[in-house]
Amino acid sequence: MTSTPASGSSTDLERKLSERVSVQESTQRNSEYERYLILHKQFEGPEKKLLQKLDWRLLPVLSFLYLMCSLDKANAGNAKLFNFLEDVGMTNTQFNLAIMYLFFTYGLCEPISNIALRRLGPKLWFPFIVCGWGIITTLTCQVKSYGGFVAIRLFMGMTEAGLYPGSYFILSMWYTPAELATRMAIFYGANTAAGAFGGVIAYGVGNLDGVHGWRAWRWLFLIEGTITVAAGLACFFFLPQFPHQYEGKKSKWLTKRQLEYAQLRVKYANGPDAPTYEFRWSDVIAAAKDRKTWFMCMMFWWGGSVPTYSLSYTLPTMVKNLGYSAVKAQAMTTPPYVFATVVCVFVGWASDRYQKRFVAIMTSYSLGLVGIIILWITVHHVHLSGVSYFAIFLAAAGYSAQAPIVGAWTSVNVPNPSKRASAIGILMLFGSVGGGSIGANIYIAEQAPVYPLGFGFSVGATAIGAMFPASIHWYLMRRENLRRSKLDTAEIQTTHSPAQLAEMGENSPLFRFTL
Repeated sequence: MTSTPASGSSTDLERKLSERVSVQESTQRNSEYERYLILHKQFEGPEKKLLQKLDWRLLPVLSFLYLMCSLDKANAGNAKLFNFLEDVGMTNTQFNLAIMYLFFTYGLCEPISNIALRRLGPKLWFPFIVCGWGIITTLTCQVKSYGGFVAIRLFMGMTEAGLYPGSYFILSMWYTPAELATRMAIFYGANTAAGAFGGVIAYGVGNLDGVHGWRAWRWLFLIEGTITVAAGLACFFFLPQFPHQYEGKKSKWLTKRQLEYAQLRVKYANGPDAPTYEFRWSDVIAAAKDRKTWFMCMMFWWGGSVPTYSLSYTLPTMVKNLGYSAVKAQAMTTPPYVFATVVCVFVGWASDRYQKRFVAIMTSYSLGLVGIIILWITVHHVHLSGVSYFAIFLAAAGYSAQAPIVGAWTSVNVPNPSKRASAIGILMLFGSVGGGSIGANIYIAEQAPVYPLGFGFSVGATAIGAMFPASIHWYLMRRENLRRSKLDTAEIQTTHSPAQLAEMGENSPLFRFTL
């Protein structure tokens, strides 16, 4: 008879303790938010100087790392023009398969790497993975068989996997949603710049053919791999931690007040209902169940990875087919990528300036699609090689410009850091495995120079696989915004505590999706 009251007392006690913890969290959250408002007012003018500090510390480091990542991933296409296949004893089919295998380990390790990054921080995780793929790139100069090249590509995929999604996540931890697209575009510009640098480096390395008895392709892998290892060691000193990891620590590049504001400005970018910074596996599961993750995955996969990877691996050969020598073809790949870099940064800036992610993405897809269609038509006519070369500019620019906007659109609509890191990892998993493996195999050497499968697949993937899902995604979020705008804000704040609203993230009735 005494057990019932005891049970009731225990339940009451648990309820009171839960309420007390909730009140304490709300009080702490409100105090933090008030502190943010004070700092925001103080930094109203100097905030630009803080952003400049962030830009100069983060963007050069991440962009250079991504430049090397893109070079090391795509340099096989350049090596192919320097008799790599003949020296190693590979067929074109074996080469395409080896290129494809990289994307299996690359994609599978992306979500895992982002979780490791979320827990360990960039200062530990990035030097480890960058030095790893740098060593593997260097060892590629010793490849002597098809099996050896396959093993190299598999290990390279594992080590390179964390750089791209990890950099997006790092930027989302330092910049507010309104600032992200421009920074992601500058970062992603390193990928398009890699096409330009890759052509220039390959052009220069072509002159080393036969030096010390080494073929040019061996020098290419050795030089790029050594530079990458050096970059990995350097980023341990130059790459900062996440803002919240500086709590209780000093920094030489930001003052204590700047660090506090840098953390709070991102945490409370969407208002007083800030997300938790605690890592939880439930957030990983939530990202996998979220419809938004899969819509963005389709866009990144079919409208980004397939045409981008297929172009990067085939462009030197495609330019050569226009009538240029192998060495000159390397140099001729540089101007389209320079143009693509400029367009990529401009589209990112415009996306932030006007906060129109959907318009920016569809414009990019359309530009890339027009370029591919013109190229598809003109490659059938030798006398139109100049028009074909111009079309390469459009295709490279359009497909490059969409990528940072897809990443920014994902980040701004998922406020919880752990869920955001997982969502980025998942969409890049399928984008890399599916897009990379397909993109590396649709431009078949035997179909050169007209490539009916490659061009046809790229057009279909862009229109049906990317533009259609993007339109549905935009429509559903717009419809939800309109529904929430009709709700009574006062009633919502009465029936839900700030902690509950924060826990709901983008599902909060007060949250508005960026379109």
